[in-house]
Amino acid sequence: MDMDIPQQTSWMVKKIIEARGIIQQLPTSQLNQSSIKQIYLGMLGNHSRVTWRALMFHNDARPKARFTMWMQCHGRLMTTDRLAKWGIQVNTICCFCNGTNETHTHLFGECSFAKAVWGRLIQWLQIQVNTNHDYAQKMAWITAKAKGKSCAARLLKMAYAEYVYGLWRERNSRIFEGTSRTIEQVEREMACVCNIRAQGGMRARLQQLRF
Repeated sequence: MDMDIPQQTSWMVKKIIEARGIIQQLPTSQLNQSSIKQIYLGMLGNHSRVTWRALMFHNDARPKARFTMWMQCHGRLMTTDRLAKWGIQVNTICCFCNGTNETHTHLFGECSFAKAVWGRLIQWLQIQVNTNHDYAQKMAWITAKAKGKSCAARLLKMAYAEYVYGLWRERNSRIFEGTSRTIEQVEREMACVCNIRAQGGMRARLQQLRF
């Protein structure tokens, strides 16, 4: 029986209803594991791989940190420039440097506070990198270094996820709670979390480093 899909229906329910229609058209004898897989892949569609996908795999950061990083990589975090475009009255000036409007690329690539935190975190990990990279260069470097399952790659992707999450939390605390911490305090918390989350060879490596 055909049925109209209401416009307000969530995307997940829409996909389920669409899948039911496709499956109902197939003879029962043809419904095996292979055909179901093909239906699933067909409904997913063709999407190009994102360049930062390596950051998501074998990442030992906290789940909420990985999710925040995923949102950041997609450019979906609610920065003030996005809110302003939607007609929401907000102060669009960056709460860290107070020098320019808060945008996705500014917050995670150009802000002097964010650069200083990232520089200290990378120095603690004893990784050589140009901390003056712009956002695009920074992401290109991180995604290239984060490929693979080596100890260095896993440490970097965990540290970056905790960096994004820690920076976003500090930003929210300043805007919504009126509290602020120093660059050293923010970076030290990120390093402590990495020490706690690290396992095996990564933990042994981090225990040799000094804050």
